[in-house]
Amino acid sequence: MNSKTPGEIRVADIQSSNEKIILEKNVPIIDLDECSSESNSDGFNKLSKEIGRACRDWGFFQVVNHGIPDASLDETWLATKNFFCLPKSEKRKLNRSSDNPWGFFDHELTKNKRDKKEIFDIGPLHSDEELSSEEPFLGKTPWPKLLPEFEQCMRKHFKACEKLSLFILKAICLSLGVDKDHLTDCFFPKHTSFLRLNYYPVDDPLADLKVQDHGEAGLGVHHHTDSGALTILSQDNIGGLQVNKGGRWYPVTPIDRAFVINIGDMVQVWSNGEYRAALHRVVAMDKEDRYSLPFFYNPTYSTNVNPLNSNNSTRLYKEINWGEFRRKRADGDFANLGKEVQIDDYLIV
Repeated sequence: MNSKTPGEIRVADIQSSNEKIILEKNVPIIDLDECSSESNSDGFNKLSKEIGRACRDWGFFQVVNHGIPDASLDETWLATKNFFCLPKSEKRKLNRSSDNPWGFFDHELTKNKRDKKEIFDIGPLHSDEELSSEEPFLGKTPWPKLLPEFEQCMRKHFKACEKLSLFILKAICLSLGVDKDHLTDCFFPKHTSFLRLNYYPVDDPLADLKVQDHGEAGLGVHHHTDSGALTILSQDNIGGLQVNKGGRWYPVTPIDRAFVINIGDMVQVWSNGEYRAALHRVVAMDKEDRYSLPFFYNPTYSTNVNPLNSNNSTRLYKEINWGEFRRKRADGDFANLGKEVQIDDYLIV
């Protein structure tokens, strides 16, 4: 469980809007191998301090030796690429909607700007009774009929990311001075996490739609923070993910079989601003297609998020209902339905 900061990263300069990307720093790398169990109290305490430091300094870090088998990752990557190789007509049969957030989409907006990507979102499993409730965001994930083993593979990866997310959440709780299980109830019995498959093609994914003007997609994903608690990301070796620190953009250098972890807006509120969700973006691909697999770990819709009572500092944020916040943020992602909600909207002035 050794936190490392690599030296100069010898990758090609990445430029966007004439900005020079800084390459001499990168996010911390944390080895989970020495702390494979919470029962190892000394190791887990040490890990929580390392993760807390990474959350405070960057809001981003990478983990290696995380316990998810190589064979499982290989299977997930193959299934992902097989899906995006399907004809566009087949993928668009699985289009998501404003009512059902799960499925395929190639028109996504970030900060009201179109991203140059295709996505497939996989939601949690729900019973028919749960699907008939008044939750803000429920639906069944549509699955491609041409890939019969796709669903089973993705559900397996979904569960592995659930386990890793909860482990890291507990370490974050401990780093903030509360019991490691302090926030566990916010994610049970039904958290609202989802798995996303990202495809960043060199060619504009909407190039075949010649009837309408969809506007230029200047970046793979425009700058944003993630709205939930944690994001667990597997990325390929192409590169393109960048995180903002001190007003400068730094590349998150791909590490084979590592997971990139970043905290979201809800952890920022729980920490009362001590840990800040970092702005990040993905540059547009111009030479080679890129893929990534983020898992967004989110609380139950009924969760009311407030700063933890772990210190005596002045409370910075009003209470946020996660279901309401998620609905407002998603409206901004799906279509330009007004101002996209931001965490600063909940600051106590």
